Amino acid sequence: MTQAAINYGQVLYELSIPEETVEETALILRTVPQLKEALCSPVVGKNSRRRIIDRVFPAEIRNFLKVLADHQSMDLAEDIFKAWQASVCEQKGILEASLFYVTEPEEEQLREIKAMLCKKYGKKDVRLSLVQDLSLIGGFILRVGDVETDWSLKGRIRQLEQKITGR
Repeated sequence: MTQAAINYGQVLYELSIPEETVEETALILRTVPQLKEALCSPVVGKNSRRRIIDRVFPAEIRNFLKVLADHQSMDLAEDIFKAWQASVCEQKGILEASLFYVTEPEEEQLREIKAMLCKKYGKKDVRLSLVQDLSLIGGFILRVGDVETDWSLKGRIRQLEQKITGR
């Protein structure tokens, strides 16, 4: 994620646009890729891009989107929404984490993982993204920001290989 996307995400958060509006806008741009292409295209004129924004998006977010389109930054939209989401979670005391697994964990295991993360990071709640990754062979990888805890079989094999080869 670029610094520009993070900055735009912070500005979007500070505008205090309702969460539903921002989420609806992100959904529109994800589900209609041609719309995003038109808003990113240098071939489409500035006035045409502004008319598209006025017709498609909720009123509360139109000015923000026009600024993105005018500065040729619409291609950052997905990262901007991720940065906005991170700001929302930070304000609410919610930790964002990802769990990569081979076999989907049971509800009890998920509750324990969330409880451990809340305690470790001093947060109220955890928003855990579950991602199946069969290349792990077994076990799991837990990622929180830049910190990755690798308890996968693939990771253990890699560690053993490094010990054996002396790397």
